[in-house]
Amino acid sequence: MNKNNNKMDLLGNAPVPQALMALGIPIMIGMLINALYNLVDAYFIGGLGESQMGAISIAFSVV
Repeated sequence: MNKNNNKMDLLGNAPVPQALMALGIPIMIGMLINALYNLVDAYFIGGLGESQMGAISIAFSVV
């Protein structure tokens, strides 16, 4: 319960730059990890052949 109050306090009373940094950094880290996962996946799938790489390229756009 205290953790939820801290988040509400951050959104309601904290200065905007501080709130953006506190909420934005975890989101950016998550997006970076997701992009790295996609790059590594494409590297290994690309080694299988052209048709497999085409299939994963279409799947990336769906995700």
